Amino acid sequence: MGVCAIRIDERLIHGQVATLWQGAWNCNRIMVIDSKSANDPILKSVLKIACPTGVKLSVLEAEKAAANLVSGKYGRERITIVTKTPQCLCDLIRGGYELEADITVGNMSNGANKKRVSKNICVTEADVENFNYLSGLGYKLYSQMVPSEAPSPFMPMLEAALKKS
Repeated sequence: MGVCAIRIDERLIHGQVATLWQGAWNCNRIMVIDSKSANDPILKSVLKIACPTGVKLSVLEAEKAAANLVSGKYGRERITIVTKTPQCLCDLIRGGYELEADITVGNMSNGANKKRVSKNICVTEADVENFNYLSGLGYKLYSQMVPSEAPSPFMPMLEAALKKS
């Protein structure tokens, strides 16, 4: 099977992912790719608690995740990748893993040096570079907050937001 969904959402596993998205994805493993969470036992424990019952969880740095995916470690499992930023997906690709699914961009909150793309998505210059890299490789990116909402092509939204600033 392999990777059936990829989501960028700074909240990683939260109520929407554990309930609404899990139902849409129908995966049996969630792979959180986040260095901070992978190296913090408390954050890892919180993610385990938030993970839906019956779904396996991997919390890894991008390098380890790429190695595991390339080696076929997960066999025929249906995997959903969740990251906080597009950087992790770029790191996966640089680690030798070719993404197998479209990329859904979810919540990326506002902060210092961020530009607003939509109500729930704000990006840094590094995010913009990484989104352009992913798009340039031919990956399809969509904005979608919940499964019941129609996905919107993300790159035109990003380009429009950058023209305004």
